Amino acid sequence: MSKYYITTPIYYVNDVPHLGHAYTSIAADVLARHRKIKGDDVFLLTGTDEHGAKIAEAAKKAGKSPQDFVDGLVPKFESLCKVLNIQYNQFFRTTNPKHEKIVQELIGKLKDAGYIEKRKYEGLYCVGCEKFLTKDDLVEGKCPDHKTAPVTHSEENYFFLLTKIAQEKDLYGLIKSDKFKVSPVARKNEVLGKIKAGLEDVSISRESVEWGVKFPGDEKQTVYVWVDALINYYSATKIYKNGPTWPADLHLVGKDILWFHAVIWPAMLLAIGEKLPKEVFAHGFFTIGGYKMSKTVGNVLDPGELVEKFGADAVRYAILREFPFGEDGDISEEKIANRYESDLSNGIGNLLQRTLSMVNKYDVKIKNSDSLKDIPFRGNDMDDFQKLNKAISGYIENLNFFSALNSIMLFVKVLNEFIDQSQPWKLAKENKNDELSDALSYVYNSLSDIVGYIDPFMPETSEKMKKQLKDLKPEPLFPRLES
Repeated sequence: MSKYYITTPIYYVNDVPHLGHAYTSIAADVLARHRKIKGDDVFLLTGTDEHGAKIAEAAKKAGKSPQDFVDGLVPKFESLCKVLNIQYNQFFRTTNPKHEKIVQELIGKLKDAGYIEKRKYEGLYCVGCEKFLTKDDLVEGKCPDHKTAPVTHSEENYFFLLTKIAQEKDLYGLIKSDKFKVSPVARKNEVLGKIKAGLEDVSISRESVEWGVKFPGDEKQTVYVWVDALINYYSATKIYKNGPTWPADLHLVGKDILWFHAVIWPAMLLAIGEKLPKEVFAHGFFTIGGYKMSKTVGNVLDPGELVEKFGADAVRYAILREFPFGEDGDISEEKIANRYESDLSNGIGNLLQRTLSMVNKYDVKIKNSDSLKDIPFRGNDMDDFQKLNKAISGYIENLNFFSALNSIMLFVKVLNEFIDQSQPWKLAKENKNDELSDALSYVYNSLSDIVGYIDPFMPETSEKMKKQLKDLKPEPLFPRLES
């Protein structure tokens, strides 16, 4: 049994969760479920990032202390996981005192190793991102994510000597050679290009932000919220009795936070002599009207409302089916509804219902799959179970959920077409009982395989299908939507 440690980002709790948070968590859960089915000992970590200026500001507006404010929002993020059937092993909170101590210890190690120094800094600061931007980062003078102009900000901070450690340990070479893997390739090339263009040392403390971990040795400063957040993946291996083992096998992140995970985080680990995560994978964004879905911008979809309308499995399916995981794509309630009707209700749901209805109507005795190997209608690559199973497994492990689901639904289409071509109703009318049994047994056994294929993506649907196939009692898997 292999250990596998996978993480989502910890989500910033300055507001309620939206579908963008659900996206990464669903992908992580699908991969975790798949690896558990294969027999791996999987640990899935998720959680919340609870410090920083934005949270302090939001708490002040709400008339609450920062701690009371985050305590009120965290259950909504935990509930999101429950609603979407995400089986995490641990929900991490950065306000955990044990984590705060580990953050201070790690920064102490960076200081002792000679990779931190105090400097005065002035630059362009985006409040929404909680980070300094360069002029090259801006689009028409504004932050590309938040569409606001940064403010000029000056203060004395502690700096992590990123340039020094990156050169000493050849971070560029580690990424280029995949010794530290950054995926997909387009994101890897972006990171390499930025490193080649020149690195700058990173401010890792704030003197004007009170809500955060106190910087070790200087009570007037707090640890930069992003540094605090990154360390959570490492802290989890130290805090929990049955926790994961460092290093992480996979950090799943959005492309907007790739730089922190692909450059700053590994550089910090190299500086203290720790092992690097094995892979960082950056997915694309949902867009609505061409803009990234963002709480700050205000163009969000509520996952709870979507689940109430379509069900958790349909939402899980639709957002991974609509476009490849590593790319950007547009999403909407209408697109989810279209997937629900075309792929789920009229596709897999219809296939199961019509198959079981005919098995019952014609009193067919189901044959096992071994006795069907040589029947005339086998031979298409799509109905070769071993090839299909291997392909789907490979797609999931490479985070190519789009192709995995496309293969499954293509197989569903092949089976529906096979029923139309073999015409079981005609075989029954002509008393061709052996051919009738072969035809429906083939589809029935194929549906049994589909149960396994969809299990990581749609666990509730998989269980419903398994029960209906066992009991031979068809019920609608995906009822018609109310108009």
